[in-house]
This record gives sequence, C-alpha cells and structure tokens, in this order.
Amino acid sequence: MDSLEFDNIVRAHLPYLPYHLDESNDEIDNRLKKIYALIHEFGDDYTKQFVEQLPYFH
Repeated sequence: MDSLEFDNIVRAHLPYLPYHLDESNDEIDNRLKKIYALIHEFGDDYTKQFVEQLPYFH
C-alpha cells in the first residue's frame, strides 16, 4: 500500500477533516478520472454510455 492510500485510510477515520478539504483525496479523484477515461477509450458502446453518465467524467 503506498502512502497516498494509507493517508486516505487514516483520513477516513477522522470525522473533523472533511473529504473536500483533503488534498490527498484530490489525487485519488484524479487517478479515478484517468482510469475511467481509459475504460471509456477502450470500452464498447455500452461501457462508454455508462462512463459518460458518471458525474465526474466530463
């Protein structure tokens, strides 16, 4: 497990630190966007439609 993942595990157990104010979560979100972009690029039509419906794929 890399340090980014570990930091997110720790943050998940700290209720006083909101998700949207934690910079390490931004990196996780960026990685997820890149993954969905690849899925969209190489997926079939059904997969592309699904990915296009996701709120953070624009």
